[in-house]
Amino acid sequence: MTDDPCPHPRPAFDAWLRLHRKNYAWAAEKTGRSREFIRRCCLPFSDPLRAKPGGDLVERIIRVTGGAVRADDWHPPVSEILRGEAA
Repeated sequence: MTDDPCPHPRPAFDAWLRLHRKNYAWAAEKTGRSREFIRRCCLPFSDPLRAKPGGDLVERIIRVTGGAVRADDWHPPVSEILRGEAA
């Protein structure tokens, strides 16, 4: 359990993977990236270690998810930006 009362939003791809019971290794295989890079892409927006996927990876993820995850899903919520919490 964490002391932080507010959950830190993550990119939509993380939720999509969980919903479809897929893991980072599966996503890595489907996108041609390493498991670690996919894991880092799915870290909370506020995490300074979060990796930002490039255009080709974003396009692959859009295809893999059938359009459920879109390009704009890789940007932090406006509320985090305004509070200065987005990395």
